[in-house]
Amino acid sequence: MTSYNRAQPMLPVRSRHALAISMAAAIIAAGALFMQASASARPSVRAHGASSLSIGISDNSPTTFSDPRFRWLGMKFARLLVPWDIVKYPTELAWENAWLEAARAHHVTPLVAFNHDPHHPMLLPSLTAYGKAVKRFMTLYPWVHEYTPWNEENHYLQPTAKNPHRAAQYFDLLTLMCRTCTVTAADVLDIPNMAEWTEKFLRYARVRPRFWGLHNYVDLSAGEHTRTALFLSIVPGQVWFTETGGVVWRYEGSSHHYVVHDEAYAAKVAGNLLGLAAISSRVRRIYYYQWRVRYSLAWARRHGTISWDSGIIRPDCSLRAAFSVIARALGHNPAHAPHAKHNSAGACV
Repeated sequence: MTSYNRAQPMLPVRSRHALAISMAAAIIAAGALFMQASASARPSVRAHGASSLSIGISDNSPTTFSDPRFRWLGMKFARLLVPWDIVKYPTELAWENAWLEAARAHHVTPLVAFNHDPHHPMLLPSLTAYGKAVKRFMTLYPWVHEYTPWNEENHYLQPTAKNPHRAAQYFDLLTLMCRTCTVTAADVLDIPNMAEWTEKFLRYARVRPRFWGLHNYVDLSAGEHTRTALFLSIVPGQVWFTETGGVVWRYEGSSHHYVVHDEAYAAKVAGNLLGLAAISSRVRRIYYYQWRVRYSLAWARRHGTISWDSGIIRPDCSLRAAFSVIARALGHNPAHAPHAKHNSAGACV
């Protein structure tokens, strides 16, 4: 998704991303618009070895790590979305610092994905400006070694959508700035321009990519693998599903109303996850979006909150059906999950 911290509207930057949630409809509707890839573009389905696929979480709330169910699942990877120039915003940086320190304390490996500046969402920074801001961030967190240069680069609400050349330059620069880091070459959505955009990116990149990020909401929701297979046929190296999940409800910006699925739908979509990952042994990680949204749909409607909920934990800290799906995928019996309750600070403990 193009926004970040969607689950925390009460926090400073989280109230500034109205345009970003309008992309939700584009993701869900894209399945009907996407050109079908040829059957020859699909790799044969094969099973993963037990230790070759890792499942983590994409969620910007630091309270995720203190939830006893998260610790019980044993997730070792988590993804954080931050503005590319977050170092300019002390209040927001303090919040993300809390997330990073919580991940570190719980021995969770963070994947930091840079995103647009919510103050100037369509600004495409120069290489100099991008490099200075990112370098400052990396200096603050020398123990972070996994990065994504830009979030959902082919989405029309991102300034990189029409400039894969600049996106490739960000990747080259970030790779050179941290030669010991793992850097995903691009982070794309499985929407109609995915193949063309990615092919252009590959032509421009000077550093040979070894890792890629894919947000395959369309394939996952449809129970298909056409777009994921097409992406795999285009790119070399490992592919991580850096953001994907089943939506319970979302705000549709174009029509200004809430689209409500339900928890059963979200669990069914989550159930497609392992089958989708199994189409290639090159798929090595999944980051499920998301852990928990702290407010209900009724609260969002009452306050006019522009948001999205694909959490596997309810706002009241009880478990949704999708949690059971993820727990089983990680080799756990969900019936044995520890209990947690909502505390006065709004966290699950």
